[in-house]
Amino acid sequence: MDQSREPKWLLLIHQIPPTPNYFRVKIGRRLQRLGAAPIKNSVYALPRNEQSYEDFEWVVREILEDGGEASVCEARFVDGLSDAQVEAIFNATREADYLALAEEARRLQSTLSRSKKAGDSKEELESNSARLRKRLAQIENIDFFAATGRDTVEALLVGLEERLTAFANPAPDPGDAPRPPPRSEWHPLSFAFPM
Repeated sequence: MDQSREPKWLLLIHQIPPTPNYFRVKIGRRLQRLGAAPIKNSVYALPRNEQSYEDFEWVVREILEDGGEASVCEARFVDGLSDAQVEAIFNATREADYLALAEEARRLQSTLSRSKKAGDSKEELESNSARLRKRLAQIENIDFFAATGRDTVEALLVGLEERLTAFANPAPDPGDAPRPPPRSEWHPLSFAFPM
């Protein structure tokens, strides 16, 4: 075994009081937003870096303030789970996030198609598109190992934004375009020719 290998992971190990229930849910959601991978019931992992350390420190403070116990440690997996398996846990979670976001983008595209007929609010559609773009940025921020699905969502959002632009600025009807006067009405001096 290579003892010189640096720890790759930060682990948060906690024990939260059983009541109140909202506190357990609050900590669980906070860890989800950070992108922490659940290793065991009360053990969560993040890749070892300064940002992860700071994020876990904030969670530890919050747990301690509300009567729980928590520790952060640097770790590397020696037996049981491998680094590749832990990365797979991260990727599976991000892939599910991308898949859900892609489904939302498709629903919004479908809504856009119906909205053209119904005359729905362009501002509401643009707001929903901006919300999806913001959610993509949040997922990308916690996609530590380049999970699949990001490119699909990006393509859907670009297509959606293009359709929204076309919806907001419809192309003029060719029948409304000004037409040049008939040739018989042309004035011989109305064109300048270089000499």
